[in-house]
Amino acid sequence: MGSVEEIIGEEWAQRAGELADWAMLRLVNRKDVWGQYSVLTPSERRRSGRSYKAMTLPMKDKRGADMVTLYKLTRHFASRHLRKPQIIGLHAKSKETTSKWFAIDIDLHDEEKTAAEDHARRNLNGALAWCEKFRADGYDPMLFNSNGYGGFHIWVLLAEPAPTEAVFAYLKSLVSTWEATGLDEEPETFPKRVKDESIGSWFRLPGLHHSREVYSALWSWDEWLDDPWLHGHAAIDAMLEVIPGPPPPKVGDVDVAAPRRTIRSTQEKRFERSTKARVCVDLDGVLAEPISGKMTEIGPPVDGALEFMRSLSETSEIIILTARLATSGKTAKARLEAVREWLETHSIPFDKIHSGPGKPVAHAYIDDRAVPCRPMSDGLAAFETALAATRTLIGE
Repeated sequence: MGSVEEIIGEEWAQRAGELADWAMLRLVNRKDVWGQYSVLTPSERRRSGRSYKAMTLPMKDKRGADMVTLYKLTRHFASRHLRKPQIIGLHAKSKETTSKWFAIDIDLHDEEKTAAEDHARRNLNGALAWCEKFRADGYDPMLFNSNGYGGFHIWVLLAEPAPTEAVFAYLKSLVSTWEATGLDEEPETFPKRVKDESIGSWFRLPGLHHSREVYSALWSWDEWLDDPWLHGHAAIDAMLEVIPGPPPPKVGDVDVAAPRRTIRSTQEKRFERSTKARVCVDLDGVLAEPISGKMTEIGPPVDGALEFMRSLSETSEIIILTARLATSGKTAKARLEAVREWLETHSIPFDKIHSGPGKPVAHAYIDDRAVPCRPMSDGLAAFETALAATRTLIGE
């Protein structure tokens, strides 16, 4: 078993292809340029005081010949170490001066300086305040802990490319409150100031940090959790489910809500649902009678399962979690459709079927093979009880 970061890195690598497809669709404004980090030699490090160099590629004389590709994006998301220059960023505007997304970079570069912990806390509070503003405006912001010690990135996706000038004006009006928000300095915005003749600035993609063995963690909006940050598969699942938003409102336009009402209602429904407790429910043995050795067939509903799920759906967001989908390729797709069809045929309420590897973050897991173990509240006796229950399940 590797370290936590090694495990998280393996999960990012497993999902690199999915993330590359998503990034190509939602994040690539232009393919002819991108940002990349280069590892410096020891002598270069001594001269500059840095371990890396940020640069825009390709060089001007090679533009048009080398492009942003799915391979480059996949390589970025699959990055497992810092020895090769695989970490990249994307530009915030297209050749047509439009943007598919906008972002805020809230920095904390020196974790050793005095009051760094307080600085990190104020950074997070400011990031959350701006995210709440985005949510009120009908967006679905992603808040990333970008470096593991107090730096944060906020990304917002747009359903359609919007004029970069309008995006920049909206962002600048928002971050102009940085002092009142409690930040030490004004954060960078992407896009930055718009110049038609300029290719603009690039922003590092989520994933492995360019100078630290740390992977992006995504805010869950469940502040009550001991760790409200999503990691690995859970973070990636949430990223891929983000809902792109409407064009940015005109700064100073008091009637911006009117043309956005349809999109906001969709957003509001999603956030209303997300405030419910998230519960994962197993399929075989809980909802369906198991059929020994047959992964392609699903048994009839267990007596009382429908009534149970209807009651649970009143208070919870329900995720169906089944070992049937712990595979990939055409087999996984066929099994997913079979599970969905079975649930719909028997009118079983659910919000989502988890089809990725691992298990999603949830408030509770309902499984006929689960063994509860709560030593933090029940003391050492919890281990003895869990051991006895496990032996019973496995037939010892």
